[in-house]
Amino acid sequence: MNAKETLAYWIVEREHIREAKEAGLPKPWSDDWVFQQTYFCNVRREDDRVTRWIRGNWSPDKIGWDDYEYAMVVARFLNWPDTLSRLTYPDNRGIVIAPEKIESVLEDIAASGMKVWGNAYVVTTHGLPMGKAQYLCRNVLPAAYELLGAARWRGAYPTGGCTLARRYEDYMQLEGMGSFMSAQVLADLKNTPGHPLYEAIDWENWSAPGPGSLRGLQWYFGRKINISEYATAINTVAEELPEEAYDVIRSKGKYDSFNTQDLQNCLCEYDKYMRVKNGTGRSKRGYPGK
Repeated sequence: MNAKETLAYWIVEREHIREAKEAGLPKPWSDDWVFQQTYFCNVRREDDRVTRWIRGNWSPDKIGWDDYEYAMVVARFLNWPDTLSRLTYPDNRGIVIAPEKIESVLEDIAASGMKVWGNAYVVTTHGLPMGKAQYLCRNVLPAAYELLGAARWRGAYPTGGCTLARRYEDYMQLEGMGSFMSAQVLADLKNTPGHPLYEAIDWENWSAPGPGSLRGLQWYFGRKINISEYATAINTVAEELPEEAYDVIRSKGKYDSFNTQDLQNCLCEYDKYMRVKNGTGRSKRGYPGK
């Protein structure tokens, strides 16, 4: 297979693995040694375990709409259901607690020897001499709450809605967010029925580049892809995907639509697959797939 064919293969094979695992079939779920020993995210972000937990436990009907955008920021920085389950007021409709209270909860969890953070996203203090929990609760979440909490987020969506591209620029102004985390939160919002971004006119074709997806595009095209080329490059990939791979991404999208953010995620994982397959790198997380 050439590099382009391998991307389509990765998409279809990863979906087959998810289906086999969820059906309770015995291992191995793939004959491919890379899949047997390497952790990969799902093709569709909505199928990931943490996203499913968020949909079931931090949906607007559970925590309300007023602090919903703030809650999604909290959810993606921590990205660990056991921790998130301790961050709502049980006697107050499950509203996510304020930043100053979250720090004490995180400290209690850490002191008990329990896991605090999920493994999928890297959270750093950007060189500041403090712990991750302090940085998150003192430098990131207060500003996020001021912009997004207490229904203040609604002001960003005038009549007629707002594009993901425009809202992305708002999020990029927040300390600690960055391109990757901003795009993760926007993915949660755009897939929430009733939120203005669920109706965004760029719902299908907006995504933000990251190092992994740019490397994936480099494998695909056989040359370095600069950020300025990203939009054209990923749209070309979407147009060239074989039908079976295109349909895997589309099959659970809004209105049965193709989702470029999921394709961007696939390109990140495809880069990982190619590096492991070719012996030029390794995954940080192994997978007991045998």
